[in-house]
Amino acid sequence: MKGSNGPIEDTACLKICRKVVHPLSGLVTAACLLEFIGWSGAITDWQHWCTTLTGIGFGLERGWVFRKLNPRGMERKRLEMHVAFGILVFLVSLVLLVLPRPASGDWPPGGHVFVQISVLVSALASVVFHQTRYTARAFHPGMVLIGSFFLIIVAGCLLLKMPLCVVPGATCSWLDAIFTSTSAVCVTGLAVQNTATFFSPTGQTVILLLIQIGGLGIMTLTFFAAVVLFEGLSLHDRLLLGKMIQENRLARVGETLAFIVILTFVCESVGAVVLFLGMDGATDFGTRVFDAVFHSVSAFCNAGFSIFPDGLASGVVNGNWIWQVCIMALIIIGGLGSLVNEDLTLWATAKVKRKIMGHDIPRRRLRVHTRLVLTITLALVVGGAAVIMATEYLLWNGPKNGGTVLTAFFHSVTARTAGFNTVPMQQIGPLTIQALMILMIIGGSPGGTAGGLRTTVAAIGLAQLWNQLRMGPGGIVAFNRTIPRETGTQALGLIVLVGLWLVANFVIFQILETGSGVSETKLLFELISAFATVGLSLDLTPMLTDGGKILMVVNMFVGRIGLLTVCATLLPRNSRPAPGKPAENILLT
Repeated sequence: MKGSNGPIEDTACLKICRKVVHPLSGLVTAACLLEFIGWSGAITDWQHWCTTLTGIGFGLERGWVFRKLNPRGMERKRLEMHVAFGILVFLVSLVLLVLPRPASGDWPPGGHVFVQISVLVSALASVVFHQTRYTARAFHPGMVLIGSFFLIIVAGCLLLKMPLCVVPGATCSWLDAIFTSTSAVCVTGLAVQNTATFFSPTGQTVILLLIQIGGLGIMTLTFFAAVVLFEGLSLHDRLLLGKMIQENRLARVGETLAFIVILTFVCESVGAVVLFLGMDGATDFGTRVFDAVFHSVSAFCNAGFSIFPDGLASGVVNGNWIWQVCIMALIIIGGLGSLVNEDLTLWATAKVKRKIMGHDIPRRRLRVHTRLVLTITLALVVGGAAVIMATEYLLWNGPKNGGTVLTAFFHSVTARTAGFNTVPMQQIGPLTIQALMILMIIGGSPGGTAGGLRTTVAAIGLAQLWNQLRMGPGGIVAFNRTIPRETGTQALGLIVLVGLWLVANFVIFQILETGSGVSETKLLFELISAFATVGLSLDLTPMLTDGGKILMVVNMFVGRIGLLTVCATLLPRNSRPAPGKPAENILLT
């Protein structure tokens, strides 16, 4: 009986532990952790006993599951096993000792938070492990992308509604919460409330996490966790992720994914150290660390959020060239795109190896995409700075921060989807506003954290238009390579599509803001800033009507996902065959 019934009973118990007990313990500890962070700010009696009993149950359940694992599975889960055993010993000791309730009425938070986070991380790891069952279905990559961003925005909205996320006496409305969450996840930077004065350190931390998740993408983080913690990616996962991160070589999807995550955290860490060292030492150590980390993440993700009351136009950054140069570098690296950064890294590595090991190492050629992105980015940065210097300081007495050259270059860089400003935006000249709108529409490069039309789309689309106007028989040639004709047609079509989208939304925006007395230039500037996920504002966003704010939310979401992706996902695909009718030309001129 034991031999026949034992394995079946063990399998049933194992399924109950994995599908019921483990997720339930994660939900309970998540509720306790959120209540502590967002509502009470202290460990109450019910949290104490709930965490204790859940932790003991978690330790016993994990021990039962680990006992049934094969040696290979045990090796992969050894760290989780040790953590579970430590939690079990800690909590059993706590119960056996029957510690008296502290005189303050609240339990010490350290051990409880450790248990809550450990159980929650274990439950999330289990979700990541089983995500392949869901992605194995034939989900459209665009639908996965839209759904993941939507869920993170909703989760961020609920977190920002917690009372302790705002300063005492303030209340965050549902519209303000959804606007701020969308702006953070879509790395835009527009704000209806001052991030520095309205949100508490807890709320600012939530915004920081939303920026990081939105910059990398929740699916990117999920797949990366699957690669690191478990056995890697299935073929369907590689197909799905390859389309999402724009990597067509399936064999390199895992390497590209790891490169994206590692590069992000390395750049953000280095940036945080530089910003910390370049900051005025008058503030305390903890504040300097948080300020440096927040602005480094916000800059690399091209988010544009700042926790200074006046943004980077505040006195903390006034004339501080270290901060401005570091943030410009982070913006550019984050906006180049992962494929460009990876190609540059491999090219530089091969070049160093050739110098060290001789000419036996083969040469590596930069891809045409990389060369085009670098050329257009350099032209836009330098050309944009020259235009801003002319419109703002030769034709207008504009404000400065660290000199005319530094101010012009900073805003030439930040206008292409970053959204930081080192001078008050309401004081800049009208011609500079027009120049910034052009830079905002172009935006950054594909595969990065930037938004907008994209540099390659603007370059290839205009080249295709020029080629058609000249009635040229050949295709577009760039760096001794021919660009496929369909690529040029698609780029030109996307430019037209974006133009139609902005025109339609601008008309709706004017209707919604009728009677507000705001000029059309400011409305258009705000709309472009939202769609291109820039975040620059002429101090208009907080004064918008509820309808105007909702329209901005829609534009931030569509701009982050990509208008072409949204259309390709939501519009039904034309599967009908060609009609086979006789052709006849139509006069166009």
